[in-house]
Amino acid sequence: MTIKDHQSKTTSSDEPYMTGKRVVFIDFLHLFALVGFAVAQPLYDLLGQNPEFFVSHKASPGLIIGMVFVLSIGVALGLVLLELAAWLVGERVRRSMHWVFVFGLAVLTVLPPAQRVVHGTDLLIVGFALLIGFFFSVLYVRWQTVRLFVTVLSPAVLAFPLWFLLFTPVGRLVMPDAIEAQADIEINNPVPVVLIVLDEFNITALLDAEGRIDPVRFPNFAALASQSQWFTNAAATYVETAVAVSAILTGRKPRADVRLNPTATDHPQNLFTILGDHYRLNVFEPVTRLCPPELCKEEDEAGASFRYQSFFADLVVIFLHIISPPKLGKHLPPLHAQWTGFGGELLKKGILTQTEVGSHLDAPAGGNTSRDMRLTSFLSHIKDSSNPVLHFLHVVLPHTKYEYLVSGHQYVSKSGHIPAGWIDGPGWGGRWIGKEPLILTAYHQYLQQIGYVDRFLGKLRRSLESAHLYDKALIIVTADHGVSFQRGLSMREVQKGNESDILKVPMFVKLPGQREGTVSERLVSGIDVLPTIADVLGLKIPKAIDGFSMLDHEIPPRDEVDFLGVGKIKAQDLKGFPRLKWQVEHFGEHTSLDRLVPKGPASSLIGQDLAELVIGHSPSLQYINENLNQLHQVNLEGGYLPALFSGQIIGTSRRNLPIAVSLNGRILATTEASLWDGKRNYFSVLFPPSAFQQGENKVSVFLIGEKETELTHVPLLIPGTLSHEPSMINLHQEASGQVKLVYSDEREILVDVGKKYLTGNLDRVTLSGEALVVEGWAADLEKNQPAEEVFIFAGGKQVSSVELGISRQDVVEAHQQKALLHSGFSIKIPLKVLKPYPREIKLIVVSLSDRAWEFSFSPKQTDFIRSTLEKDGLSQ
Repeated sequence: MTIKDHQSKTTSSDEPYMTGKRVVFIDFLHLFALVGFAVAQPLYDLLGQNPEFFVSHKASPGLIIGMVFVLSIGVALGLVLLELAAWLVGERVRRSMHWVFVFGLAVLTVLPPAQRVVHGTDLLIVGFALLIGFFFSVLYVRWQTVRLFVTVLSPAVLAFPLWFLLFTPVGRLVMPDAIEAQADIEINNPVPVVLIVLDEFNITALLDAEGRIDPVRFPNFAALASQSQWFTNAAATYVETAVAVSAILTGRKPRADVRLNPTATDHPQNLFTILGDHYRLNVFEPVTRLCPPELCKEEDEAGASFRYQSFFADLVVIFLHIISPPKLGKHLPPLHAQWTGFGGELLKKGILTQTEVGSHLDAPAGGNTSRDMRLTSFLSHIKDSSNPVLHFLHVVLPHTKYEYLVSGHQYVSKSGHIPAGWIDGPGWGGRWIGKEPLILTAYHQYLQQIGYVDRFLGKLRRSLESAHLYDKALIIVTADHGVSFQRGLSMREVQKGNESDILKVPMFVKLPGQREGTVSERLVSGIDVLPTIADVLGLKIPKAIDGFSMLDHEIPPRDEVDFLGVGKIKAQDLKGFPRLKWQVEHFGEHTSLDRLVPKGPASSLIGQDLAELVIGHSPSLQYINENLNQLHQVNLEGGYLPALFSGQIIGTSRRNLPIAVSLNGRILATTEASLWDGKRNYFSVLFPPSAFQQGENKVSVFLIGEKETELTHVPLLIPGTLSHEPSMINLHQEASGQVKLVYSDEREILVDVGKKYLTGNLDRVTLSGEALVVEGWAADLEKNQPAEEVFIFAGGKQVSSVELGISRQDVVEAHQQKALLHSGFSIKIPLKVLKPYPREIKLIVVSLSDRAWEFSFSPKQTDFIRSTLEKDGLSQ
């Protein structure tokens, strides 16, 4: 071989090697770009508009920058290191791994917009994302143009984090402005101040039938009211906790045109900065950070390691919510307005490291006990002091998660933060779509949680008395906003019919030395708390605020207050307690929460011994319960009681079954089973704490007969013994032309026999992604109630169903019947299930009285359905 030949060979081998290294570098650059679009940007977009996430976690600038590094650099760097490891094995292995990474990141990028574009099943959404991801990755491998396009996008690696840090409200947390020094403030009456802000508090829950605080059910609230001024027409300022609490602490109205972080930087004049130079501060702010660090050094109860783990666990849950299709997202820990704590499920399941976690998790299920720890820590800081002291506590109670009983025990809800009957949705608080029995159980849980708050108030008073502070202190107890429990309406968003539930808040003001209570109907607001404190302390607030002292009677009473997002709230809009009658009808009054049971069907059964009742047996009925073993060994001295009991009745096509549930030989709950979350005849009850005994507790479920004293025992289904799932309902047409519904237990309902009683309308049929959406209403006018369920059949087989429950005020007004409010429905049918039967689509409405009626689509709607199927190539 000549030298020339050798040089030629060397060049031909070295050049690909150099080219390969360049390709590898570009591949790594692409990973950074794709991670930016798939992971970093979606989180930056959401968190950039919700800085409360960082405030709730008390995230330092260093932690925020560290998060940015992890999202924009760390994740991609981890993938790069994996590829480098694969490169040691061989270039082909590295390229294969790179293709997999590109495919996965493309799928993650597509999933969020796919949920907005593709309206269908989770499988359809995921399939669409996988398909797009596959095509993109194939084009990426084969076309230099696509790789060049990704290269052009690589500046996003820097652009996304810079936008997040410089052009969103989070930037003010990373680079906060200096807090203005407050002018010298003279305090003429430096009495101790105690301010307690509760969360999601419906004031109606405290009341008896006369509109007074029930002294049996809530003795400590009643005791507080007996020595304070109770303002019965107190209004919140907004439904978002951080904004509402900031308004309470600053006396300033929230503004729609300015987004302020709940920090001292954005609210330099607040209760803490005004009193900080004169008072010792005992401050607990879980959602806001208005007390500057130099004034408030709140103890890190959980430890830095746990706090960082919690921060990133919550970050993971948020990202999973961003990419998860709707049904899959229901299985994730739900997000909530406090922006913290929802990643605890990941910690307890071991998905993240559990270092230092054990002591901070609930037994036995592992829920976060931060609320209980916060209360305990707050009380421990109340001590006798020669210097004036401010005790401030914002506690996220009685806010969901509903987990506390009046006894102080915790119980575990399978649904986590979300009580059965409620569904998350757009806006604040989702809405209640379950039947009344589920909402009653949720409200029972809520009352128990308020009982837990009442228990805390008793401890607070004893702590203040032990420190010789109670008599001489100014004590104010209020809340950020209310909460609603009305079917078809939102839990927290103000709508017609729930205004009083959400707008009204408790407002108790106990003056130093006050011994006699008074009641005032004066219209006051959360922004009046700070000026009231200033009035009692005899200080002048340096800069102008919007609120007025609630004690200054020289100021004419307000006629209206502002509520952000709603507008002006008139005084007459807040008078009275519209839901008080409903509460008394279902929960009575002057009954200890320890023994409280809501009034369900056959409520006379409550408390009866099983030995005194006639009990039969059913060969077909069974019920499913996944947590029955928790009742086998109850420790009354421990912190947990399995009080929430739920299940599903199977083996019958009957609906809305009246159910009785016994515990330890006595009937302790009656309810009605209903359709929920795809489960027919689902039920949920809450046992009162006094019903449990040490050791084994025995529960039984019964079907209530026509005579209330005649019960049918429903045995527990042994896991693994169910041979088949309950079959779908079929539509059968006889030779005579008569159509009937045929259930799995061979029960039949003739269709059209109720036509003269059932009425309604198919308002519209629309296309939403890959699904038809049918909207309308249906009601049984003879029974004066909404219909029960809507079925869609194609080719005689059930392909979709939905329970009625959407509010229809127009139907109420048209028929002058308030009972018809929840007669609306909206049912979505994936186009693919209609493929074999484009001309055999039927919509059947069934009433509670087993009447059925076929709703006929109008000619225009029929043409639309057929043309839609034909256009999409689905029609045969």
